Amino acid sequence: MVNSFDNRYKHRSSILRNLQNLLEDDEQEFHLKTRNKQYENNEESDDVESGPEITLQNRAAMNTRLRVLYTDANGTPAIAETGRLWTGQTKSVKLPVGSKNINIIVEKDLFFETWRVAYKGTLTNENQCVRIVGVTLFSKIHPCK
Repeated sequence: MVNSFDNRYKHRSSILRNLQNLLEDDEQEFHLKTRNKQYENNEESDDVESGPEITLQNRAAMNTRLRVLYTDANGTPAIAETGRLWTGQTKSVKLPVGSKNINIIVEKDLFFETWRVAYKGTLTNENQCVRIVGVTLFSKIHPCK
């Protein structure tokens, strides 16, 4: 019985530790997300030429998300992301004109917000589309057709 209690305690404490790490990560990313939301609001009000567009097609049996890290025309680091994509969803992010150092990250949700990188790459052309297929443990990235 004592072993059973110890195992449950260790399991619960690891879950709480993971949740605390998620909260700390969220606080660190708050500034970048706020900046991204300000950019989205400006983009909706201005009909100016847009920069590169990156699209993620989720054809996998899991949740995914797309994160694009870049520097804007002024050299300030920024992030654009799709948020959670359910199976079968497709979403895109549009970057401002003059974006540089564009890094694409596709993440998959293993279990209760435990995100793992499924793909890391850089922008190869003006607009890029990636498709994730498979299941949580055996996922693959392909270019869109």
